Parts: sequence; structure tokens; C-alpha cells
Amino acid sequence: MPQRQGFRTLPLQALHRAPSLPKVQRSARPGDPAMSLLTDLHHSACVVASHRDGLDATLHLMVRAGVRMVFVSGADGELAGMVAAEDIQGERPVQRASSQQVAHHELTLADIMVPVSQWDTVDMAEVRSACVGDIAATMQEHGLRYLLVTQQKDGGTVLRGLFSARRLEMGMNTTLVPDLHSRSFAELESVLAH
Repeated sequence: MPQRQGFRTLPLQALHRAPSLPKVQRSARPGDPAMSLLTDLHHSACVVASHRDGLDATLHLMVRAGVRMVFVSGADGELAGMVAAEDIQGERPVQRASSQQVAHHELTLADIMVPVSQWDTVDMAEVRSACVGDIAATMQEHGLRYLLVTQQKDGGTVLRGLFSARRLEMGMNTTLVPDLHSRSFAELESVLAH
């Protein structure tokens, strides 16, 4: 086969039957390196929705993309917040619709997102030396479903990746934050009682 500019072409082969898809099975022990369960945004696509998007459209986007959380961009195109499927399907829209006296379908992501100013993050330098158990303990201590990882780069802060409670729970075959939903419903009852 001819070479072009010093590169070689790779041999191709025909398939005689359909290949199977790989099964991602990320099991982890508490002592394993934390990096093994990090969703590294340098290597994984992240889904971004507009702050003006409706809740149903965003939930549909999440289902199509196979994610349970999206980042939210503001009017200037900069990162403004994040929203999880649990936020869209949970009590937050009910609370907002009630307090703003609007219909549920009129709510946008701007109404229910967790703004950047309320994010709790951990630096990538800490993650590199941490183990899975450290991440699980941090998420459990603070009741987090997502732990965002940032990195200092070129004089600014870059969102580098995230840990998901669901992914850690599946990997470690345990429950990290068993009372997260019960606390949320208790908050809802409190709002509805007033």
C-alpha cells in the first residue's frame, strides 16, 4: 500500500456478523484511585442547555443524551448553573411555580437550576491523590448528588470533571446518600404547609 506523507494506511477487514457492544462495568473499591470513577470532561462530552429552555424539553434532551444532569448557559453564553433530572422531576418546580404564581410549563431552567455561585467544588490536585472512599465520604458528608471538579489553568478556573453519586453507588454497590430524597420531601411538606 502506498504511504502518504510518512503515514501508513491500516488494513481493513469485513465483518461476517454484528459485533457486540462493550459493557461498561465500573466496579470500584473504596481504596481505588478516585480518578477511576471521574467523568473527565476532557474526554467526555458534556450536555449544555440554555437558561431559557423549558423543563420538559430539557428532560427530553437528557433522555436522548443518556445523562441525568446538564449544565446551563446564561444569556451571555457563559456557564450559569446546572440542573439534574431529579430537580426537574422533584419538588423544586412545584415550589417555584407556587411562589411565582405561574404554570409549571412556563418555568425555565433559570427558575430551578443550581447557580454557579452555589456550587461546591473540589480541585483536581486533591482528586489526583484521593481514593474513591474519599470522594464518597465527601459527597455523603455534604449530601451531594454531584461533586464538580475544577482545575486552575491559564490564570482561570476550568470545569474539569465530575463525580456522580449514582455512578459511585453503582461502582461500589452501596448507597451514599440514603436520606437525600426524604429531606427533600420534608422540605416540600414544609413549603406546602405555609
